[in-house]
Amino acid sequence: MEQNIKQLFDKYVAGSATKEEIKQLYDYFESTGNSQELDRLINDYLRMDNELTSKITDDKVMQLVSNSWYSIQGAMPPAPEQKRKVIPLKWIAAAAAVLIVGMTLTFVFWNNKTAAPQLTSIYGGDVLPGSNKATLTLSNGKRFELKDSKSGVSIEGNSIAYQDGEAITQTDEVLQATIEVPNGGIYSLKLEDGTRVQLNSGSIFSYPTRFNGSERLVKLKGEGYFEVSHNPAKPFKVQSTGQVVTVLGTHFNVQAYEHEPIETALLEGKVLVQATNSKGSAILSPNQLARLGDGKFNLKNVNGQDYIGWTKNLFVFNDLTLGQIFKHLERWYDVDIDYPASISEELFMMEIPKDRKLSEILDAISTVGALSFKIQGRRITVTKR
Repeated sequence: MEQNIKQLFDKYVAGSATKEEIKQLYDYFESTGNSQELDRLINDYLRMDNELTSKITDDKVMQLVSNSWYSIQGAMPPAPEQKRKVIPLKWIAAAAAVLIVGMTLTFVFWNNKTAAPQLTSIYGGDVLPGSNKATLTLSNGKRFELKDSKSGVSIEGNSIAYQDGEAITQTDEVLQATIEVPNGGIYSLKLEDGTRVQLNSGSIFSYPTRFNGSERLVKLKGEGYFEVSHNPAKPFKVQSTGQVVTVLGTHFNVQAYEHEPIETALLEGKVLVQATNSKGSAILSPNQLARLGDGKFNLKNVNGQDYIGWTKNLFVFNDLTLGQIFKHLERWYDVDIDYPASISEELFMMEIPKDRKLSEILDAISTVGALSFKIQGRRITVTKR
Protein backbone atom coordinates (compact mmCIF):
# COMPACT_ATOMS: atom_id res chain seq x y z
CA MET A 1 0.00 0.00 0.00
CA GLU A 2 2.87 2.38 0.84
CA GLN A 3 4.35 2.03 -2.64
CA ASN A 4 0.93 2.63 -4.19
CA ILE A 5 0.46 5.82 -2.16
CA LYS A 6 3.91 7.02 -3.26
CA GLN A 7 2.88 6.51 -6.89
CA LEU A 8 -0.42 8.32 -6.35
CA PHE A 9 1.39 11.19 -4.64
CA ASP A 10 3.86 11.52 -7.54
CA LYS A 11 1.02 11.54 -10.06
CA TYR A 12 -0.86 14.16 -8.06
CA VAL A 13 2.15 16.48 -7.91
CA ALA A 14 2.73 15.98 -11.63
CA GLY A 15 -0.90 16.89 -12.32
CA SER A 16 -1.67 13.56 -14.01
CA ALA A 17 -3.83 11.94 -11.30
CA THR A 18 -7.43 11.11 -12.16
CA LYS A 19 -10.38 12.19 -10.04
CA GLU A 20 -10.59 8.69 -8.53
CA GLU A 21 -6.85 8.69 -7.74
CA ILE A 22 -7.05 12.11 -6.08
CA LYS A 23 -9.93 10.90 -3.93
CA GLN A 24 -8.06 7.69 -3.06
CA LEU A 25 -5.00 9.70 -1.97
CA TYR A 26 -7.05 12.12 0.08
CA ASP A 27 -9.14 9.39 1.72
CA TYR A 28 -6.00 7.45 2.66
CA PHE A 29 -4.46 10.30 4.65
CA GLU A 30 -7.77 11.40 6.16
CA SER A 31 -8.62 7.89 7.39
CA THR A 32 -5.13 6.99 8.66
CA GLY A 33 -4.06 10.40 9.97
CA ASN A 34 -0.53 9.31 9.03
CA SER A 35 1.13 12.72 9.11
CA GLN A 36 4.64 11.21 9.36
CA GLU A 37 4.25 9.46 6.01
CA LEU A 38 2.90 12.63 4.43
CA ASP A 39 5.78 14.64 5.95
CA ARG A 40 8.26 12.20 4.42
CA LEU A 41 6.67 12.43 0.97
CA ILE A 42 6.64 16.22 1.16
CA ASN A 43 10.22 16.46 2.41
CA ASP A 44 11.42 14.14 -0.36
CA TYR A 45 9.67 16.30 -2.89
CA LEU A 46 10.96 19.59 -1.48
CA ARG A 47 14.53 18.30 -1.66
CA MET A 48 14.15 17.94 -5.40
CA ASP A 49 15.96 20.70 -7.25
CA ASN A 50 13.39 21.79 -9.76
CA GLU A 51 11.70 24.94 -10.97
CA LEU A 52 8.35 24.29 -9.31
CA THR A 53 9.69 23.80 -5.79
CA SER A 54 11.86 26.90 -6.06
CA LYS A 55 8.77 29.00 -6.67
CA ILE A 56 6.95 27.95 -3.48
CA THR A 57 6.87 30.94 -1.15
CA ASP A 58 5.73 31.44 2.43
CA ASP A 59 2.94 33.77 1.27
CA LYS A 60 1.54 31.14 -1.08
CA VAL A 61 1.72 28.48 1.59
CA MET A 62 -0.12 30.63 4.14
CA GLN A 63 -2.75 31.60 1.59
CA LEU A 64 -3.25 27.96 0.71
CA VAL A 65 -3.50 26.90 4.35
CA SER A 66 -6.25 29.44 5.01
CA ASN A 67 -8.22 29.04 1.78
CA SER A 68 -7.51 26.06 -0.44
CA TRP A 69 -7.33 23.03 1.86
CA TYR A 70 -10.98 23.36 2.83
CA SER A 71 -11.93 23.78 -0.83
CA ILE A 72 -10.31 20.43 -1.66
CA GLN A 73 -11.94 18.84 1.34
CA GLY A 74 -15.31 20.21 0.27
CA ALA A 75 -14.82 18.89 -3.26
CA MET A 76 -14.57 15.29 -2.09
CA PRO A 77 -17.92 13.45 -2.08
CA PRO A 78 -18.80 12.69 1.56
CA ALA A 79 -19.10 9.04 2.54
CA PRO A 80 -22.28 7.91 4.34
CA GLU A 81 -22.11 8.76 8.03
CA GLN A 82 -18.69 10.28 7.49
CA LYS A 83 -16.77 10.76 10.72
CA ARG A 84 -15.38 14.25 11.27
CA LYS A 85 -11.93 14.68 12.69
CA VAL A 86 -9.69 17.64 13.31
CA ILE A 87 -6.76 17.72 10.88
CA PRO A 88 -3.56 18.60 12.79
CA LEU A 89 -2.25 22.06 11.93
CA LYS A 90 1.22 20.57 11.34
CA TRP A 91 -0.25 18.34 8.63
CA ILE A 92 -2.11 21.18 6.94
CA ALA A 93 0.94 23.47 6.93
CA ALA A 94 3.18 20.75 5.55
CA ALA A 95 0.67 19.62 2.95
CA ALA A 96 0.22 23.18 1.75
CA ALA A 97 3.76 23.30 0.40
CA VAL A 98 3.02 20.45 -1.99
CA LEU A 99 -0.64 21.10 -2.69
CA ILE A 100 0.29 24.42 -4.30
CA VAL A 101 1.99 22.47 -7.10
CA GLY A 102 -1.05 20.55 -8.24
CA MET A 103 -3.73 22.98 -7.13
CA THR A 104 -4.43 24.69 -10.45
CA LEU A 105 -4.87 21.48 -12.42
CA THR A 106 -6.99 19.94 -9.67
CA PHE A 107 -9.35 22.91 -9.46
CA VAL A 108 -9.69 23.11 -13.24
CA PHE A 109 -10.48 19.40 -13.34
CA TRP A 110 -13.11 19.57 -10.61
CA ASN A 111 -14.72 22.77 -11.88
CA ASN A 112 -15.03 21.38 -15.41
CA LYS A 113 -16.38 17.99 -14.37
CA THR A 114 -18.64 18.73 -11.41
CA ALA A 115 -20.86 21.41 -9.96
CA ALA A 116 -19.46 23.62 -7.20
CA PRO A 117 -19.09 21.51 -4.03
CA GLN A 118 -21.55 22.06 -1.24
CA LEU A 119 -20.02 22.45 2.20
CA THR A 120 -21.77 20.60 4.98
CA SER A 121 -21.84 20.80 8.77
CA ILE A 122 -24.01 19.67 11.66
CA TYR A 123 -26.19 22.69 10.86
CA GLY A 124 -26.83 21.57 7.28
CA GLY A 125 -24.68 23.68 5.01
CA ASP A 126 -21.64 25.77 5.78
CA VAL A 127 -19.92 28.99 4.62
CA LEU A 128 -16.24 29.78 4.18
CA PRO A 129 -14.81 32.98 5.72
CA GLY A 130 -14.29 36.20 3.77
CA SER A 131 -11.16 37.05 1.78
CA ASN A 132 -9.45 39.87 -0.13
CA LYS A 133 -12.13 41.36 -2.35
CA ALA A 134 -12.80 44.91 -3.60
CA THR A 135 -13.62 47.14 -6.58
CA LEU A 136 -11.78 50.36 -7.48
CA THR A 137 -13.66 53.06 -9.41
CA LEU A 138 -12.06 56.30 -10.66
CA SER A 139 -13.84 59.55 -11.49
CA ASN A 140 -12.66 59.25 -15.13
CA GLY A 141 -14.97 56.26 -15.48
CA LYS A 142 -12.39 53.47 -15.19
CA ARG A 143 -13.35 50.55 -12.98
CA PHE A 144 -11.16 47.68 -11.76
CA GLU A 145 -12.08 44.43 -10.06
CA LEU A 146 -9.13 44.15 -7.68
CA LYS A 147 -7.38 40.81 -7.53
CA ASP A 148 -8.23 38.59 -4.59
CA SER A 149 -4.66 37.29 -4.70
CA LYS A 150 -3.54 40.79 -3.59
CA SER A 151 -4.20 42.42 -0.24
CA GLY A 152 -3.99 46.12 -1.00
CA VAL A 153 -3.54 49.12 -3.32
CA SER A 154 -0.89 51.84 -3.17
CA ILE A 155 -0.63 55.30 -4.77
CA GLU A 156 2.86 56.44 -5.73
CA GLY A 157 3.12 59.59 -7.88
CA ASN A 158 0.94 59.09 -10.96
CA SER A 159 0.77 55.31 -10.50
CA ILE A 160 -1.96 53.26 -8.87
CA ALA A 161 -0.62 49.78 -8.18
CA TYR A 162 -0.98 46.80 -5.91
CA GLN A 163 1.16 46.99 -2.81
CA ASP A 164 3.60 44.47 -4.28
CA GLY A 165 4.28 46.87 -7.17
CA GLU A 166 2.12 45.32 -9.90
CA ALA A 167 0.58 48.20 -11.89
CA ILE A 168 -3.17 48.79 -12.07
CA THR A 169 -3.29 52.09 -13.98
CA GLN A 170 -1.56 55.44 -14.35
CA THR A 171 -2.94 58.98 -14.47
CA ASP A 172 -1.52 62.49 -14.44
CA GLU A 173 -4.89 63.87 -13.32
CA VAL A 174 -5.99 64.29 -9.73
CA LEU A 175 -8.93 61.91 -9.60
CA GLN A 176 -11.45 60.87 -6.99
CA ALA A 177 -11.12 57.18 -6.29
CA THR A 178 -13.60 54.90 -4.55
CA ILE A 179 -12.81 51.48 -3.15
CA GLU A 180 -15.87 49.36 -2.41
CA VAL A 181 -15.39 46.28 -0.24
CA PRO A 182 -18.43 43.98 -0.37
CA ASN A 183 -19.69 41.76 2.40
CA GLY A 184 -17.31 38.84 2.66
CA GLY A 185 -14.35 41.03 1.70
CA ILE A 186 -11.45 42.99 3.19
CA TYR A 187 -8.84 45.25 1.53
CA SER A 188 -6.19 47.81 2.40
CA LEU A 189 -4.58 50.80 0.72
CA LYS A 190 -1.78 53.32 1.11
CA LEU A 191 -2.66 56.88 0.16
CA GLU A 192 -0.23 59.23 -1.60
CA ASP A 193 0.71 60.93 1.70
CA GLY A 194 1.74 57.62 3.25
CA THR A 195 -1.44 57.14 5.29
CA ARG A 196 -2.49 53.49 5.55
CA VAL A 197 -6.13 52.42 5.63
CA GLN A 198 -7.59 48.96 6.14
CA LEU A 199 -11.23 48.48 5.13
CA ASN A 200 -13.59 45.95 6.63
CA SER A 201 -16.46 44.10 4.93
CA GLY A 202 -19.35 46.17 3.62
CA SER A 203 -17.34 49.41 3.38
CA ILE A 204 -17.05 52.21 0.81
CA PHE A 205 -14.05 54.56 0.96
CA SER A 206 -13.57 57.64 -1.24
CA TYR A 207 -10.34 59.65 -1.52
CA PRO A 208 -8.35 61.79 -3.98
CA THR A 209 -5.33 60.35 -5.75
CA ARG A 210 -3.40 63.41 -4.53
CA PHE A 211 -4.14 65.74 -1.63
CA ASN A 212 -4.20 69.35 -2.86
CA GLY A 213 -5.29 72.26 -0.70
CA SER A 214 -5.14 72.81 3.04
CA GLU A 215 -6.64 69.53 4.25
CA ARG A 216 -6.71 65.80 3.49
CA LEU A 217 -10.40 64.87 3.26
CA VAL A 218 -11.63 61.29 2.78
CA LYS A 219 -15.09 59.73 3.15
CA LEU A 220 -16.04 56.43 4.77
CA LYS A 221 -19.16 54.30 4.95
CA GLY A 222 -18.56 51.13 6.92
CA GLU A 223 -15.45 50.43 8.97
CA GLY A 224 -11.86 51.49 8.52
CA TYR A 225 -8.66 51.47 10.55
CA PHE A 226 -6.38 54.45 9.88
CA GLU A 227 -2.67 55.00 10.47
CA VAL A 228 -2.39 58.63 9.44
CA SER A 229 0.88 60.14 8.22
CA HIS A 230 1.81 63.14 10.40
CA ASN A 231 1.43 66.55 8.72
CA PRO A 232 0.54 69.46 11.08
CA ALA A 233 0.10 71.82 8.12
CA LYS A 234 -2.56 69.66 6.49
CA PRO A 235 -5.11 68.04 8.87
CA PHE A 236 -6.50 64.63 7.89
CA LYS A 237 -10.31 64.41 8.02
CA VAL A 238 -12.55 61.34 7.82
CA GLN A 239 -16.15 62.21 6.97
CA SER A 240 -18.86 59.67 7.76
CA THR A 241 -22.63 60.04 7.91
CA GLY A 242 -23.19 62.11 11.03
CA GLN A 243 -19.63 62.99 12.01
CA VAL A 244 -16.17 64.20 10.98
CA VAL A 245 -12.93 63.02 12.59
CA THR A 246 -10.01 65.48 12.42
CA VAL A 247 -6.42 64.41 13.11
CA LEU A 248 -2.85 65.50 12.45
CA GLY A 249 -1.26 62.08 12.62
CA THR A 250 -2.51 59.13 14.66
CA HIS A 251 -3.99 55.61 14.74
CA PHE A 252 -7.75 55.15 15.11
CA ASN A 253 -10.71 53.03 14.03
CA VAL A 254 -14.05 54.31 12.74
CA GLN A 255 -17.14 52.13 12.53
CA ALA A 256 -19.90 53.91 10.62
CA TYR A 257 -22.28 51.38 9.15
CA GLU A 258 -25.77 52.45 8.12
CA HIS A 259 -28.42 52.04 10.84
CA GLU A 260 -25.76 51.30 13.48
CA PRO A 261 -24.15 53.58 16.10
CA ILE A 262 -21.07 55.44 14.86
CA GLU A 263 -18.04 54.59 17.00
CA THR A 264 -14.53 56.05 16.93
CA ALA A 265 -11.81 54.27 18.93
CA LEU A 266 -8.42 55.93 19.39
CA LEU A 267 -5.19 53.95 19.76
CA GLU A 268 -2.51 56.65 19.45
CA GLY A 269 -2.37 60.46 19.43
CA LYS A 270 -5.45 62.67 19.71
CA VAL A 271 -8.48 63.19 17.51
CA LEU A 272 -11.37 65.63 17.38
CA VAL A 273 -14.79 64.18 16.59
CA GLN A 274 -17.56 66.55 15.52
CA ALA A 275 -21.21 65.84 14.81
CA THR A 276 -22.33 67.23 11.45
CA ASN A 277 -25.96 67.83 12.48
CA SER A 278 -25.34 69.41 15.88
CA LYS A 279 -22.70 71.20 17.93
CA GLY A 280 -21.63 67.97 19.60
CA SER A 281 -17.89 67.37 19.70
CA ALA A 282 -15.22 65.62 21.77
CA ILE A 283 -11.45 65.22 21.91
CA LEU A 284 -10.29 61.64 22.39
CA SER A 285 -7.19 60.40 24.15
CA PRO A 286 -5.66 56.95 23.55
CA ASN A 287 -7.89 54.02 24.59
CA GLN A 288 -11.06 56.07 24.50
CA LEU A 289 -14.20 55.34 22.48
CA ALA A 290 -16.67 57.96 21.26
CA ARG A 291 -20.17 56.74 20.38
CA LEU A 292 -22.41 59.22 18.55
CA GLY A 293 -26.06 59.26 19.55
CA ASP A 294 -28.71 62.00 19.27
CA GLY A 295 -26.06 64.49 18.18
CA LYS A 296 -23.92 63.89 21.26
CA PHE A 297 -20.78 61.86 21.92
CA ASN A 298 -20.67 59.42 24.79
CA LEU A 299 -17.09 58.66 25.84
CA LYS A 300 -15.76 55.61 27.65
CA ASN A 301 -12.38 54.10 28.37
CA VAL A 302 -11.65 50.92 26.41
CA ASN A 303 -8.82 48.70 25.24
CA GLY A 304 -8.23 50.18 21.81
CA GLN A 305 -6.72 46.92 20.54
CA ASP A 306 -10.13 45.25 20.89
CA TYR A 307 -11.51 47.53 18.17
CA ILE A 308 -8.89 46.57 15.59
CA GLY A 309 -8.98 42.83 16.21
CA TRP A 310 -10.60 42.49 12.76
CA THR A 311 -7.39 43.78 11.16
CA LYS A 312 -5.51 40.90 12.84
CA ASN A 313 -7.91 38.18 11.70
CA LEU A 314 -9.85 38.10 14.98
CA PHE A 315 -13.43 38.62 16.04
CA VAL A 316 -13.22 40.46 19.36
CA PHE A 317 -16.75 40.77 20.72
CA ASN A 318 -16.53 42.88 23.85
CA ASP A 319 -19.86 43.41 25.64
CA LEU A 320 -22.00 42.88 22.54
CA THR A 321 -25.50 41.44 22.33
CA LEU A 322 -26.14 38.42 20.14
CA GLY A 323 -27.93 40.69 17.67
CA GLN A 324 -24.80 42.85 17.35
CA ILE A 325 -22.59 39.78 16.99
CA PHE A 326 -24.80 38.47 14.18
CA LYS A 327 -24.32 41.72 12.26
CA HIS A 328 -20.55 41.17 12.27
CA LEU A 329 -21.04 37.61 11.05
CA GLU A 330 -23.43 38.71 8.29
CA ARG A 331 -20.85 41.08 6.87
CA TRP A 332 -17.83 38.78 7.07
CA TYR A 333 -19.54 35.65 5.76
CA ASP A 334 -21.91 37.51 3.39
CA VAL A 335 -24.97 35.80 4.84
CA ASP A 336 -28.42 36.71 6.19
CA ILE A 337 -29.17 35.63 9.76
CA ASP A 338 -32.80 35.33 10.88
CA TYR A 339 -33.20 35.28 14.64
CA PRO A 340 -36.21 35.73 16.97
CA ALA A 341 -36.97 39.20 18.29
CA SER A 342 -36.96 37.77 21.80
CA ILE A 343 -33.32 36.72 21.59
CA SER A 344 -31.25 37.45 24.68
CA GLU A 345 -30.08 41.02 25.23
CA GLU A 346 -27.35 39.74 27.53
CA LEU A 347 -23.87 41.08 26.77
CA PHE A 348 -21.25 38.58 25.62
CA MET A 349 -17.45 38.61 25.46
CA MET A 350 -15.74 36.36 22.88
CA GLU A 351 -12.50 36.24 20.92
CA ILE A 352 -12.60 33.93 17.87
CA PRO A 353 -10.31 33.64 14.81
CA LYS A 354 -11.97 34.97 11.65
CA ASP A 355 -10.45 32.35 9.33
CA ARG A 356 -12.82 29.61 10.53
CA LYS A 357 -15.82 28.24 8.67
CA LEU A 358 -19.12 29.71 9.84
CA SER A 359 -20.18 26.48 11.55
CA GLU A 360 -17.17 26.71 13.87
CA ILE A 361 -18.16 30.23 14.94
CA LEU A 362 -21.75 29.12 15.51
CA ASP A 363 -20.47 26.22 17.63
CA ALA A 364 -18.79 28.69 19.98
CA ILE A 365 -21.90 30.88 20.18
CA SER A 366 -24.27 27.95 20.75
CA THR A 367 -22.38 26.88 23.87
CA VAL A 368 -22.97 30.21 25.59
CA GLY A 369 -26.19 31.36 23.97
CA ALA A 370 -28.42 28.25 24.20
CA LEU A 371 -29.23 28.54 20.50
CA SER A 372 -29.73 26.16 17.56
CA PHE A 373 -28.78 27.00 13.97
CA LYS A 374 -29.74 25.86 10.49
CA ILE A 375 -27.64 26.82 7.45
CA GLN A 376 -29.38 26.82 4.06
CA GLY A 377 -27.16 28.37 1.40
CA ARG A 378 -26.42 31.86 2.72
CA ARG A 379 -29.43 32.02 5.02
CA ILE A 380 -29.00 31.06 8.66
CA THR A 381 -32.03 30.45 10.87
CA VAL A 382 -31.62 30.82 14.62
CA THR A 383 -33.93 29.25 17.19
CA LYS A 384 -33.79 29.16 20.97
CA ARG A 385 -33.26 25.82 22.67
